[in-house]
Amino acid sequence: MKKILSIALALLMIVSLVPVAALAVDSDYETVTGTIMFNAGHDDMETDHPCPFTYSDEYFTDTAYNYRQDLATVTMAMCLASGNVADPARYKEGPANLKDFFDQIGFEDFEANADFTNRPGRNTFGVGIANKEIVVDGEKYTVIGIGLRGCGYYAEWAGDLNVGLDGDHTGFAICRDTALKCLQEYLANHPEITGKIKIWCTGYSRGAAGANMLGGKLDDMIMSGESIGKNVTLAVEDLYIYTYEAPKGADINNVNKKVYNNIHNVINFNDIVVRVAPECIGTTRYGVDHVMPSAKLDDNYAELKANMLKVFETFENAGDYRIDNFKYVTVTPGATADKIISSIKGDVMTQGEFLDDLVEKLFTKVFKTRAEVFDTQDDLQELVLPFIGTYPDQWETVKQSLADNAAKNLGTIMAALLSGSETSATAAIANVILDTMRDAGITDYNAAQVKNMIKPLMSTVMKLATTCPDETATLLYNIIGIMSAHYGELGMSWMLTIPDDYMVNKQLAASDDLLPFVDVPKGMWCYDDVSYAYENDLMYGKTKNTFVPNGTVTRGQTVTVLYRLAGEPSVKGQTCPLTDLDSAWCKDAIIWGYNNNVVNGFADGSFRTNDPVTREQLAALLYRYADAFVYGGNISAGSDFKTSFKDVSSVSAFARVPLIWANENGIVNGTKDGRLNPQGNASRAEFACMIARFDRNIVK
Repeated sequence: MKKILSIALALLMIVSLVPVAALAVDSDYETVTGTIMFNAGHDDMETDHPCPFTYSDEYFTDTAYNYRQDLATVTMAMCLASGNVADPARYKEGPANLKDFFDQIGFEDFEANADFTNRPGRNTFGVGIANKEIVVDGEKYTVIGIGLRGCGYYAEWAGDLNVGLDGDHTGFAICRDTALKCLQEYLANHPEITGKIKIWCTGYSRGAAGANMLGGKLDDMIMSGESIGKNVTLAVEDLYIYTYEAPKGADINNVNKKVYNNIHNVINFNDIVVRVAPECIGTTRYGVDHVMPSAKLDDNYAELKANMLKVFETFENAGDYRIDNFKYVTVTPGATADKIISSIKGDVMTQGEFLDDLVEKLFTKVFKTRAEVFDTQDDLQELVLPFIGTYPDQWETVKQSLADNAAKNLGTIMAALLSGSETSATAAIANVILDTMRDAGITDYNAAQVKNMIKPLMSTVMKLATTCPDETATLLYNIIGIMSAHYGELGMSWMLTIPDDYMVNKQLAASDDLLPFVDVPKGMWCYDDVSYAYENDLMYGKTKNTFVPNGTVTRGQTVTVLYRLAGEPSVKGQTCPLTDLDSAWCKDAIIWGYNNNVVNGFADGSFRTNDPVTREQLAALLYRYADAFVYGGNISAGSDFKTSFKDVSSVSAFARVPLIWANENGIVNGTKDGRLNPQGNASRAEFACMIARFDRNIVK
């Protein structure tokens, strides 16, 4: 009863400290407040711990490309709930916390894969999925919620070390592929899910790498027209990916597209995990990184930190906030063990700055190629598995004992590593590891076995110590503080307290590209003209974030743009004899165009609003507009094209003069193979180019 009361009081305090704006949503949508349980912590991972959240369907009314603090905060709650339950004996109940979260917010049909309900292995990956129907602007969507396990996975951690020789990080690619398979199987298992869907996916740490790479894969599938599932459609602006403390797993050659900016990565500057595997060996993250406050990056860090600590201290598993206790250690090579540590200072640099320096040196001076990293990964996995796989319930003792033993024996370790003797170095490291095992009750390994596990790695460890002695000693001295930056309740405390615009301001500062269309990247042949048409309100996207450059343009869309260019004058009192006018969605534009001799109908008296417009029809429309509104009825053109085109003979009689005029004025330049393609349908990109050039060269 006392524990329940303490949890209730802690939750009440957290909610009272959360900014009001973070809880406010549109009144048309119900707000749900609840509590998740999660298995992650500074000082206690043997029990699940409570965390409050606020949820609303309204969070999904905005495009996924816009970071939302309210959505990011509840997504982190979902992310933490996606870890295994704490009790190692309850593996069959692994996804229980995630299911409970989905139940609280009205998601149904929860399913988890077998990996989530069995004891984790080296390459397993837990995935839990549920769904909920919502309505946005009167239209039905099904939100597919996907939680990827990133806490309490024990032996899976060894898979994080499976870097691979090239391309995507091999271990994290397994996570991506497992998650995609589960998603597609879920949709196949639920044929009642049809029409438009939104995907809401998250993960923490290893789960974050999986979510990040799944987001990149789904973006690629959408842009290539590949189906996600039968009878469902998914747009890029409906793919909501939020990751937390994600390592880098994506092939660096494949991530430089704006389409991936619906993937939001929330990271701590002081966390080593978000720096590996580093870009210098060819891996990075998809999407946009949003960095939590830190002493290095924020002038008002003290104020932000004070607000965060009020919430952080209410988490019963939080322990101490250690990041700012970082100490830099300097070494005197060649000195004896009792004198080799020359200084330990706290005012040299921040933890985040140290990690930048350490990772840069580790992957340029110690490991100079990805192949060298690959050569050590199996040995490193075998070394960590006894700690994280066989005895998961003893992990807390292992961490603290390892840190204490490393600090206590720091001089001895550094002297041995710098001695040049692999035998001495192996013995020194083995003694620390063996003491740690005994402190944690791990009795299956003797000194000889531990030395055999260490030997394959000793040349690399000694190279690190020789090349970077200060960094090696500093890493050993600060193990617990460095690890503490990666715990969930710290990130959740930041998410609950930072201002709503904090991450948005950082995101905007990172991009100078204001064109919102993910399918018109910088450097694309039509980019400048699409930008001009968009910025001058001549054309809009098919959706908030897609332009669909290869899509067709209809006659109705064309006359609407010209009507817009003319300032949309009133057509009150004007008539038009075209027979299909009443059914036209652009009736005013057609009436305007007809009465100003810009548009004509077909021989049967129809306008055919939804018919595609051909390139020669478009040239004729622009020609007539220019004659009526620019040249006052005195437009003129030469007798022939200024450029020789292979298909001039296929130009219709009505379009010959308009096409000659458009070619003379740089509006129509032909295709790459030297053709006019007059009867070909104009694509949206071609139309944007023609209307932009027309406005620049003729109208203005």
